[in-house]
Amino acid sequence: MPRRRFFVPPENIQRGTARLAPDQAHHMCDVLKVRAGDSVEIFDGKGYGYRGIVEVRGPQVFIVSLERIERGGESPLDLVLVLALTKADRFEWALQKATELGVREVVPLATRYCDVPIPATRVGSRMERWRRIVREASKQCGRFSVPKIGSPLRFEEFVEEPAFKDAIRFLFHEKASNLWNLERLTSHRVVICIGPEGGWDPREIEASEEAGYQIFSLGPRVLRAETAAVTALAILQYRFGDLGPKSSANDE
Repeated sequence: MPRRRFFVPPENIQRGTARLAPDQAHHMCDVLKVRAGDSVEIFDGKGYGYRGIVEVRGPQVFIVSLERIERGGESPLDLVLVLALTKADRFEWALQKATELGVREVVPLATRYCDVPIPATRVGSRMERWRRIVREASKQCGRFSVPKIGSPLRFEEFVEEPAFKDAIRFLFHEKASNLWNLERLTSHRVVICIGPEGGWDPREIEASEEAGYQIFSLGPRVLRAETAAVTALAILQYRFGDLGPKSSANDE
């Protein structure tokens, strides 16, 4: 893992030069003690990474002489994690680990038995915190992309969301009769849906099946929501992504 690695939004990268935001400049110079002339890496959160030289101009810090880095740590799978809202620390832990496991998008979900609703007045600040968490996780794990985090959706909105219609869609339920045992994937775009600590309402399960979701169990033990999310993502990445032997998904 590169120690000297920083996020720079794409609008701050122009003509071979990147300008660091004040918080990143502070972290670089005052915390990590990087100096002018040192070599560092940056990424733009949209799939591109660069290597360059630190240049200090008064209070501003720039990375100059940028050279594109070809690696990016992105999975061949287009993974969408739909995660029911849980206690803040557990939800944020799941965001971090999902980023490390290669998700492209996270959808926070409000379900009937979700006991931690977010007041409307706090949605904006909560989303900004979530975005900061996935940005830092992308930085740590060597990705060039930062997962997208959508606004929290009510279950009724989510289950009819047209953006997911072209994906293979799985919903995990501890009482499902069928254990998840995938032999193949017919699409690289996969949606996995994890419920709240209080479980799914039977009407939510029924609506999911009607909308085309496949309902499976992750085994004989009841997993916490964050554990279930990490388990499902790791299984997918091992079987069809970039954590295990080459598969049909990344041979194509």
